[in-house]
Parts: sequence; C-alpha cells; structure tokens
Amino acid sequence: MITIVVLPALDGHPGQLNGHFTLAVQALDSGSEKKLEAQLLPIIARFVHTVAAGVSCYNKQPIETSSNLNSYAFECFAELKIEAPEAAAQLENLTFDCRRLPEAIKAHSIWKLDRTILLTLPGANFIE
Repeated sequence: MITIVVLPALDGHPGQLNGHFTLAVQALDSGSEKKLEAQLLPIIARFVHTVAAGVSCYNKQPIETSSNLNSYAFECFAELKIEAPEAAAQLENLTFDCRRLPEAIKAHSIWKLDRTILLTLPGANFIE
C-alpha cells in the first residue's frame, strides 16, 4: 500500500500542486520511497493540474460539491486509462495522510480544489 503524506511546504515555496503543501511517498518498503516519489508524484501533479485547468465552475456551488469538477475529473481519468494505462493504475487506491497539515492550509482554496480532485481517483482514501 502506498501512502502519500501531505505536509506543509518548506520556506513558503509552493509544492508539486502549487499550494502551500507538498507531497511525499511513504511506502511499506522504505527503500523504494525515492523511486516511487520520482515516478508517482509527477503523475499525480499532472492529473490534478489537468483537471484544475479544464474544469469550469459555473454552477456557483462550493468546489467540494461541484458536479462539473467531479464529472470532468472522471472524464480525465478515463482518458488517462486509455492513453497511459500504467500511469492510471498508479493513481488507484492511494491513501493521502493529511494529519500533519495545519488547519490554515486545509482551509485554503487551493487545497480544497486539489483535495476534491484527488478524491475522484478510484479507491482514494484520506486520513484527516
């Protein structure tokens, strides 16, 4: 099982998803963490950026409940499964450990958007 640990960004630099947080891989086999980070985190970032860049929010609902965002994210994942099935498979059944993320970052709109997108991944689990 792979867990993605969500941490506050260091020195105010934006993380992989351009927010005030960063992602790190925590794997059962600690020797594989750096390799997984180099391989998996760019796939996660591309997926989130693709969805965020293409979604429209005309329905005036909070981003967490936007049907436009959810349906577009599902479409993007379906396309990824066709175009890059290995990459799509790596995005399934991930756990995101957010326990070290301060409430101020959790309340930020970038985190809310990114979390909502990540929740659309098949089998995504969040530890708050």
